[in-house]
Amino acid sequence: MEDFSALSKEFTPMIHHIIRSLSIYKNKEEYFQVGLIALWESYGKFDEEYGQFSNYAYTVIKGKILNELKLHHKYEIRNEPFDSFILDIKDPFSMHEETFAIDNILSYTEGLTLNQQRWLLQTYLENKTVSEIAEIYQVTIAAVKSWRRSALIKLRKQFIFPL
Repeated sequence: MEDFSALSKEFTPMIHHIIRSLSIYKNKEEYFQVGLIALWESYGKFDEEYGQFSNYAYTVIKGKILNELKLHHKYEIRNEPFDSFILDIKDPFSMHEETFAIDNILSYTEGLTLNQQRWLLQTYLENKTVSEIAEIYQVTIAAVKSWRRSALIKLRKQFIFPL
C-alpha cells in the first residue's frame, strides 16, 4: 500500500458502499471526493495499534462523509432558495412602478428648471436617451447632460432627510 493511487483503487468499492449505505443520492461525486480525502488522511495517520487498516479507514471515511452530510443539511436548512412567488412579483421592475408613476414623477419636478424638467420627464416617462432628448430640443448632448447633472443634484438635496 505504498502508492495512494493503488490504495484508492482498492478502497473505491468501500467508499461507494458507504455512500449507498447512507442513502446519498445527490452530489455523489462530491461525497466520493470527501471519501477519498478521508482515505488519504487515514492512510497518513494510521497506526498498527488501531488494528487493521481497512477497519480504521472504513470508520474514518464514514465519519467524514457523515460530517459533510451534517454540514450540507445545516446549510440547506438555513439558506432556503429565494422564491419570487412568495413576494408575488410579476416582473423585476414591478416594485419600482409606483416610483415612476406619472403623478410621482410630476411631484419631483417641483423646484427644477424647465430644461431639468424636460430631461426628467423624457428620461423616465418616455425612456429617451440623452442623444434623443438633444435631438428633440435641438441642443447639444453636453447641454442635456448638464440638465441631468444639475437636476440630480437638486433632487438629491430635496430628498435627503437629516438624521
